[in-house]
Amino acid sequence: MMAALSAAHRGARVLVLERDLAGPSNFLVSGGLFPGAGTRWQKEAGIEDDANTFARDIRDKGGDSTNEAIVDAVARRSADAAHFLADVAGVPVHLAKEITAPGHRASRLHASPAQSGRELHALMRAGLGRLPGIEVVDKAEILRLQRDGTFAVTTSAAVFRAAAVVLATGGFAANQKLLAEFIPGVAGALHIGAGPNDGCAIVWGRALGAAVAGMDGYQGQGHANPGTGTRLGMALPGLGAFLVNREGRRFVPGGTGPSELAALVLAQPGGVALEVFDARIHEIAMRQGPYREAWQAGAVMVGLPPGFEDSFPELAHPRYSAWVTGALAHTQGGLAVDAHARVLRPDGTAIEGLYAAGGAAAGLAGRGGEGYLPGNGLAQSFALGLIAGERIASLRGRA
Repeated sequence: MMAALSAAHRGARVLVLERDLAGPSNFLVSGGLFPGAGTRWQKEAGIEDDANTFARDIRDKGGDSTNEAIVDAVARRSADAAHFLADVAGVPVHLAKEITAPGHRASRLHASPAQSGRELHALMRAGLGRLPGIEVVDKAEILRLQRDGTFAVTTSAAVFRAAAVVLATGGFAANQKLLAEFIPGVAGALHIGAGPNDGCAIVWGRALGAAVAGMDGYQGQGHANPGTGTRLGMALPGLGAFLVNREGRRFVPGGTGPSELAALVLAQPGGVALEVFDARIHEIAMRQGPYREAWQAGAVMVGLPPGFEDSFPELAHPRYSAWVTGALAHTQGGLAVDAHARVLRPDGTAIEGLYAAGGAAAGLAGRGGEGYLPGNGLAQSFALGLIAGERIASLRGRA
């Protein structure tokens, strides 16, 4: 959507091919929080931040698995992407100052009013309908992507030709074959991302000679609710919530991020933990979409479960709790791209006219769940989508 909005805003004619317009996606089930470094909302709040600081935070978290091909470009364009969403796509953006995100030196996570991926998704969909030059085709099951001067995209109903193509599908968290090839350690984990994340863009890109990168990276989720598949979101620990295992023992080191937390929870007896917090934290968390969905699904209890009733006297009443497990949210690896969002061959040359963003492209950092900085997914998606749209619009005004 960001690529389409960006290209159309600059005069390109854009065709958006959707497998299922009303279907699931990682964006829909996300918290909808996206980083922006140096935005006007930060400045209004008196927060000093810039692209260099954001890039440093990504590198500190990712270490030598940081995707140097895109990190500076994504950090540099993150504020532009936030401003574009507000000024062009019509999204009411605000700075989520109350959320403390591990690994971020500054408060830089932004969101739509309800702080929900579902809401932000709907607002961007509405933006697609307002901009001239965008046509959306639903139920377009893509069978092949070929290139012979221009690109030919074959669906079950028609063949579409274009000067440029942006691959913006999800990752490969629902593709057991690719998981077994690249991340066997989480192949059997609870998958709470979207079912259509079958790695199709990786398959199409490889067929055209593209390289892949960061394929062992993923975002884990240590606050997923077994049984409902909902999640509590990442804000609770920063507000004072804590995790204990079935034996009542705390096991999470300070500063642990939500992604690497997944493996820690899975290592506990039964692969579960109890998240415990008070009414103050519950009221704040209710502002965030994922937590509200967990509450509505009945995954959050008022009080403590049997065996824990007399525990944690330091918490004020009423107390709240929820069982959580470790899960796989989405993969971080994908097609290798450069700072212009162009898909690359193994020798580093670009496949002319082919771009990728989001789960289809390699993320900001790889190697397990440890390299994932909160917000990395949407930071990459929005920045690379913005960049791809700008470049596509320069190709004779056609996409």
